[in-house]
Amino acid sequence: MPALLRQARGTYGLAIRIRLSAEGLSDLPKNGPYLVGGLANGVSAEQLLCEMGLSDSQAERLLGALLDAHFVEADDSLGVNDTLALRNTEKGLRAARAVSEAIHSVNHELSHLLTPEEFRGFQNALVALSDIKARTEESLHN
Repeated sequence: MPALLRQARGTYGLAIRIRLSAEGLSDLPKNGPYLVGGLANGVSAEQLLCEMGLSDSQAERLLGALLDAHFVEADDSLGVNDTLALRNTEKGLRAARAVSEAIHSVNHELSHLLTPEEFRGFQNALVALSDIKARTEESLHN
């Protein structure tokens, strides 16, 4: 199972990189697709960075790169002076659409290879693995 997960791990990332390149957005940094995609779906930058498990310095570098490349900007509408109050720029929204299209493309291909029941089972297995990881990490901190 670990070998299969390792081999399959980059499937979405590869599809995303190809789509971003086709859209002229290959300057989106690594981990950027997760952040711009999440922002486009209404998730806060703070939550997304937490989910990614980046160190403070990694998060700072990612945010700096996204700001410098004009994928995100400060969201002044929130009325807070928070460096993590961000929103996608037009470029970020284009990247988020490309990410979504790439994910949809992989999912569409999977739908031709798996029955709906198999696909749901695959999703359930991934959720179960995530739960095991969370419980294991929690036990390390107790």
